[in-house]
Amino acid sequence: MIESTDLPFDRLADACRQIHDRSPAAEADPLVLECSRRLLADPGGEQAHVGVGALVAMSGYLAWRPGPTAERAALDALRAAAKALGERPCSHDRHPYESEMDALEDEIWAGDTGLLDELPSGAADFDAERVLCPGNVAGWARLAQDVIAPFTVRRIPAGAPRYHRSNINILSGIVNDYPYDDPHEVLTDEAGCLPSRPTRGVAAGFLVTMNATCWYAASERITDRSVPEAMVKGVEEAVASLPDGPCAHGPDEHPDTDDPDHASRVGYLLRSPGGRAEMAEDHGWDEEDEEDEAAGAADEDEPLDAWVCPAFLRDLAEETLATLKDALKGFETAEDGEGSEGPPSS
Repeated sequence: MIESTDLPFDRLADACRQIHDRSPAAEADPLVLECSRRLLADPGGEQAHVGVGALVAMSGYLAWRPGPTAERAALDALRAAAKALGERPCSHDRHPYESEMDALEDEIWAGDTGLLDELPSGAADFDAERVLCPGNVAGWARLAQDVIAPFTVRRIPAGAPRYHRSNINILSGIVNDYPYDDPHEVLTDEAGCLPSRPTRGVAAGFLVTMNATCWYAASERITDRSVPEAMVKGVEEAVASLPDGPCAHGPDEHPDTDDPDHASRVGYLLRSPGGRAEMAEDHGWDEEDEEDEAAGAADEDEPLDAWVCPAFLRDLAEETLATLKDALKGFETAEDGEGSEGPPSS
């Protein structure tokens, strides 16, 4: 066990780099807690970039199943750093974290942020001064906070990754019944795209997408039973990844998913900080307003955080599975009918 309290901050950060989504809590939580404690003690200090970079490096773990105390500590520290650093004047037109946002297709950072010595791949055109700019460090803190707890932070640049935007267009064609590509291939690929340990936003987006497209998979337009079978398998795996816990919403606060075109778009916007910022922009969030502790504009009839509510998603998944399994029964009935045909009578 690493005695994290005895490590200099830079060596503590090196240890944090080894934490990933499959790290055991006994190994990860002490590092999260110690890193968060040091960052919270001086969120605008000279080493704040190290603390933020270390927590971003552990975001795969923090977005999966961290201990509740470690999760809260990390969020508090990231929020404090974003506030302290984000209030400082900055003359830059853009920052490296914005260039990296297009790579957040599954919300897990494969590379570095540049905050722990090495420049990120997308920051080749930025110098070290801009990488360590308080505005850039604050930006990374906001992104990490939003990945861990979607819709709890504002002032994130709006815009889904290009790959997500492309998929929104493809799915729009399918749910509006003028597909550009073979729907059998598209829906099968969609059903198999969930990471083994998805973030809250990615799991929610996947389940919303499956619901938006299940009617098409259950229609006569789909002639291969492997399509609804793959979707059933994907939905069941996604439900198994949802965290436990009570629903914090009122009876009328869960989203309406009756419009498949709107839902298929939301399904991909939910999967990235930039996409969720686009949803917030659509809902009239004020970018200048600071972080909303109520998680998603409490004055909305349908608060945005309801889209990632496990209770809502379980109900949505149940509806999706019922539709898909009915479709599979239809395939079985058709196959039975074909098999029961006897030879023509003489």
